[in-house]
Amino acid sequence: MALNLPYIDRIWRAEGSVTVAERLTADEAFTRLDPLFQTPGTEYAVEGDTLAYTKRNPAAQDKLATFTRGTLRVAEQQDGTSRVFFNVSSTALLLCFLAPLLFLSFAQIMVTVNAWDKAATEAAETGEKKKDEDKAKPVPQLHPLDQMLGAPAPEDPAKKKKDKEKKDKGKFDPTPAYVLAGLFFLIYCVGRVLEPWLLKRTLRAALSAQHGESAAAAGAFAAPQPDAG
Repeated sequence: MALNLPYIDRIWRAEGSVTVAERLTADEAFTRLDPLFQTPGTEYAVEGDTLAYTKRNPAAQDKLATFTRGTLRVAEQQDGTSRVFFNVSSTALLLCFLAPLLFLSFAQIMVTVNAWDKAATEAAETGEKKKDEDKAKPVPQLHPLDQMLGAPAPEDPAKKKKDKEKKDKGKFDPTPAYVLAGLFFLIYCVGRVLEPWLLKRTLRAALSAQHGESAAAAGAFAAPQPDAG
């Protein structure tokens, strides 16, 4: 069942159009766009003036690798031009949007664990302090010769060990998680603006006369090829 989420699905969907400075029928436009869909893992179907496609595991060099699913519709305009409307979706953009939420969750878990550990440590230290107050422990003393030479007083080994345990125990640094969350959020913001612009440029180049001449020589829009895989 398809869900209609007009605001939420903008996270991973892009809509727009490309204007062609000549009148093209749907068959002519799709013939020029045909090379974009002759790639491994691509399936498409044409119905009237609309082309629907799906890409599975597209290669990095695929010009439509970011938008793995969508539709293209051709409409002739009264001013002698044509427009290709696109409505596409991107799994990559969706993952880049969700990744910061995942890393922020990790960071919050670390902060919570640190808070619990700190509370437990403070409670344990309070109990040990009360026990220490009841027991008189000998204070380490310097040798008289060392005292004459001005050597510093020795540090209590128990206190040194306790300080080290306090420093090392329960320390989960959430900073890397915050950094990764910010990095993926930046990638998403850039991609959300850049990728639709690149898609328009790709469609505009494929629909140009230079690309169209070579495609027109090959005849009508090529029939969908079965996936080799």
